[in-house]
Amino acid sequence: MALKCPFCSAIAHCRASVYEAPSVKKTYYQCQNLECSSTFTALESVHTIITRPQKEEKTQTVQGPTDKKGQTLNRYGSASRLSSRQQIPV
Repeated sequence: MALKCPFCSAIAHCRASVYEAPSVKKTYYQCQNLECSSTFTALESVHTIITRPQKEEKTQTVQGPTDKKGQTLNRYGSASRLSSRQQIPV
């Protein structure tokens, strides 16, 4: 993230940030103008919540036994093998 420097109006880049509360973040900025090179902090906070996330309705579904074979999803498992369409011709 970047802000304008309050002294010279050049771009100032974020160097670090710390959460002071769950909805308040203190950010340290440094001006990119070499002649200015000022450092300053800014507070970022939640002002208004416009919409809240929708709550999912819990529906109970009864799942019977499936004949589907379990897949390993890591890079060495069956899910990582190339399909016949993806095979590289030799």
